[in-house]
Amino acid sequence: MTFEELVKAMKPFEGSDEYKKFVDGLFTPERVKAYLETTAGQQAMQPYIDKQFTKGLETWKTNNLQNLIDAEIKARFPEADPKDVELANMKAQLEALQKESTRKELLIKAQAIAAEKKLPTSLISYFVGDDEKATSKNIDVLEKAFTEALSASVDERLKQGNHVPNGDKQEPMDGVTAAFMQRNPDIKI
Repeated sequence: MTFEELVKAMKPFEGSDEYKKFVDGLFTPERVKAYLETTAGQQAMQPYIDKQFTKGLETWKTNNLQNLIDAEIKARFPEADPKDVELANMKAQLEALQKESTRKELLIKAQAIAAEKKLPTSLISYFVGDDEKATSKNIDVLEKAFTEALSASVDERLKQGNHVPNGDKQEPMDGVTAAFMQRNPDIKI
């Protein structure tokens, strides 16, 4: 008898108790476990496993996740005592006042140095650093740039044309000098 003939022969008994006992005997826990360890068994069960895992994860999130988040937030950011908050604010204000005071002192010193070096004092506030050393360094950079720019400007003007100092202004001449100049136009005084 072939397998197909056996299946046809069992068809009339499908609803009976004897048929159910026979089929249940074929599906023992050991046989099911052995089937599930095969690739085909794993592929057949994977959607069911994923569904059950997702359902379990959602349940866990609903029941536990918010408590864990709250505990972590409290651990990272403990609730501060109002006195501690006020103390921190006062410290921040004190530090800001000290920085402002230091900056004003540096600005005054920088303006004195700029006046001594004959630099434009209106620009000095932009060159004040965090300390005296940085401020001094910044002023030296300004001095170098300002001197180079001024020198380049003077050189450019001198190249544009000959300029004789006081050449545009004529000094008043007395009558004798004026008469002499008229008779001798080739001579310049």
